[in-house]
Amino acid sequence: MKTHVLKVAALGLALLAAPAVNASPSEQPITESRKSSPTVGIGLSFAFGSGRIEPGVGIRVFSDNRRSRPAASVGVDYMFMSQSIRGTVGVAYMGRNVFGGLDLGYNFTNGGIDFGLSAGGAATKSRFRTIQVPQMTQ
Repeated sequence: MKTHVLKVAALGLALLAAPAVNASPSEQPITESRKSSPTVGIGLSFAFGSGRIEPGVGIRVFSDNRRSRPAASVGVDYMFMSQSIRGTVGVAYMGRNVFGGLDLGYNFTNGGIDFGLSAGGAATKSRFRTIQVPQMTQ
């Protein structure tokens, strides 16, 4: 019982000693989750199929532009060795303005299906944003 009284007394003293802040609840710092938006990326891709590894360059559209999250992707690659166009659908991990992806591709020239890895740059944003708070007076 004595410890509870001491804790309440200490809390009361701490509240009395704290400086007064003139701020309405709307002026308190707020951190909110950003909404996802699609984003575009470009990068290198490697297709694994037909018994060989084929490099290419590609463009991807991602379902989510937030960092540190997975995103669905669709894209198109130009493959250097076969000089062909490859459509892709897959998943990617979005980093700080970069992506790494795993996809399934269809080669429009020879009709083959393969899987691939891709990596490149994409415009990403932080998952959270902090709203600026006006200067508070004491």
